[in-house]
Amino acid sequence: MNRPRGHLVVISTVCLLVFVGAVNLYSALFVWGGGGRASLIWQHGIWIGVGSVLCALLMRYDYRRLQRSSGVWHGVVVGLLVLVLLVGRTIGGNKSWLAIGGFGIQPSEFAKLTTIMMLAAYGAERVVPHGYGLRELWRPLCWLGVPTGLIALQHDAGTTLCMGLLSGSLLLFARVRRYLVLTCLGLSLLGAGIAYRTMLGPAQRARIETFLHPESDPRGRGYHLIQSKVAVGSGGWFGRGFRQGQVNKLRFLPEKHTDFVFPVLAEEWGFLGALCVLGLYFVLLLAGLQTARTARDRFGALLAVGIVCWLFWQIAINIGGVLGLIPLTGIALPFLSYGGSSTLMTFVAMGLLLSVYRRRFLFPES
Repeated sequence: MNRPRGHLVVISTVCLLVFVGAVNLYSALFVWGGGGRASLIWQHGIWIGVGSVLCALLMRYDYRRLQRSSGVWHGVVVGLLVLVLLVGRTIGGNKSWLAIGGFGIQPSEFAKLTTIMMLAAYGAERVVPHGYGLRELWRPLCWLGVPTGLIALQHDAGTTLCMGLLSGSLLLFARVRRYLVLTCLGLSLLGAGIAYRTMLGPAQRARIETFLHPESDPRGRGYHLIQSKVAVGSGGWFGRGFRQGQVNKLRFLPEKHTDFVFPVLAEEWGFLGALCVLGLYFVLLLAGLQTARTARDRFGALLAVGIVCWLFWQIAINIGGVLGLIPLTGIALPFLSYGGSSTLMTFVAMGLLLSVYRRRFLFPES
């Protein structure tokens, strides 16, 4: 009997990205003449170790059980998001963290996965051949709107944007009627304008204004984006070499271990190094879509597509922001950025993706 095995492409690609991320983080945290922040490297190693264990356990877990329990998980996360608004910590202008013991968790990272689970469960239970209309989608839109609204109230523009894009992409895959797509696009533009005026904090509005006119305040609001572009451009084709990135080592690059970890990579390993990392992401996304295509039930297929959409939009928003293609939003780059909640949830998502792949031959197609 052939035993199901994990998707070797997914596992090997994730291992390569984790290795590249650890090496890049090590370089990002050390500056010339100032030593490094070894404690963050050790903490990142702990998150990777815990995440790997969770990934291995979930790979053996029957993902179909989540179809029934998705509502419970989603409710718990919504409760945590409310708790964040009441007693959460504010870091970098975002009130997104809950302090538990000596650690801080970010429930908005959990909300991405539970929203995908909820939408996938709904899409699996209610198949509409001619496409979903407003009558069928009002409930899932409410499930999406509650956590997204709570995250917006935390002034976390990056996660709010990612939640909207990944959910919209997943619903499009599940098939939505054309009139509803156009209506949602119009309402999204209107909502973005209202949110800019009423819900975004000064830090988030400054990021958008900086995106439009970074040269207007090069020593203030435009400093981060300008230094990011300088770091990426100074890498050239082959980069300056490991631990030789001047923009990073001379402390010109801010938040270099979280939001701006990609410019560190591009400066030290150049265009070709950055292209290799983007290639790894591309392979991982293709493997995820292949998993969705071979899934034996609709819930597994939608779950895999949702995870792929999540990774794609998170990568696009982070790299687009540091390159100046879209406004900076402060969102982690999967497997490369430092961050406990983000790292753990990315590994959990990979475990579920592998669970869908492993069970493609275990039960008849539905």
